[in-house]
Amino acid sequence: MATSIRDVAKAAGVSVATVSKVLNGYTTVNEQTKEKVLKYVKELQFRPNLAARSLVGRRSMTIGIFLTTGLVHPFFTRILAGMEQALQARGYDLIYLARMSLGKEISLVQHCQSRNVEGVVVFGFQHENADFGELIESGLPAVFIDLDICEGRAGYITSDNREAMERAVAYLADLRHCRLAYIGGIKDSYADLHRLAGFQTGLARAGISYREEYRIAGDFTREAGYLAMQRLLALPEPPTAVLCCSDMSAIGAIEAIREAGLSVPEDISVLGFDDIELAEYIQPALTTIRQDMTTIGRRAVELLDELIVDEKLAPPEVIVPTELVVRQSCGPAKV
Repeated sequence: MATSIRDVAKAAGVSVATVSKVLNGYTTVNEQTKEKVLKYVKELQFRPNLAARSLVGRRSMTIGIFLTTGLVHPFFTRILAGMEQALQARGYDLIYLARMSLGKEISLVQHCQSRNVEGVVVFGFQHENADFGELIESGLPAVFIDLDICEGRAGYITSDNREAMERAVAYLADLRHCRLAYIGGIKDSYADLHRLAGFQTGLARAGISYREEYRIAGDFTREAGYLAMQRLLALPEPPTAVLCCSDMSAIGAIEAIREAGLSVPEDISVLGFDDIELAEYIQPALTTIRQDMTTIGRRAVELLDELIVDEKLAPPEVIVPTELVVRQSCGPAKV
């Protein structure tokens, strides 16, 4: 077991400075040397003294997360799992930044300063309810999830929402559906705008007309999906397939279809978005777009660390691919 950084440097055949750079996440060390150092860190069971590192480098080794979705949301729990992987690998602690502190609402920048965080991950905000001008002007490194802010030292990471919906429409068109509805998320939110654009592009490519009455706004919840589906079923010509902006909305839509005495997918096909754990176990199992939420969480921390370490680094714009997961909730349209 190594007791000091010198033990690791000696075993790896590199300088103490090189080991220090690897442990602090510097990007100037080549990949082969980095892998060798980390190999001996693991073999020698070396545990860096984070308190000493923060004192010497005047770093807190703490980042914050600011969100509105709630810690129990199924989407967030998988993002957090990915974040934890990168936090452990890079030696950071994570602090949750509440919107209120000691009963008083304070700005995000003030909160970050009071907690001495080196950067912040922001998640769950929509364009219409978010003003991050002060954060961007402050120069504090920030990475936004599902919010396309790229300015100063703030960048973002998101799923490829447009392409995902285009592929979903193509899949349903191949099943001979031509009356396709869209149950959205919060209207004009980043995710909703990009998924709706993908939905409309997919329809155009398949030669299917877009019908405004088939677009219903929601808020990503089961309740919103249920109510939206009721409105669609009340139309003179209901859709034969419904694409939902979230799995929870899709679950609500399936409930409404069943209550109306109809079946999924025999009467109406339903397709979700996210691939939460529950999607595989409901009946029928949900066909959905899988977001790689673990990768999004891990990369958010990695990107933030890179911004913290390199003040001249251009803000990142990262789009993560999705996957269509075919299960039992979609079937051929009735001819």
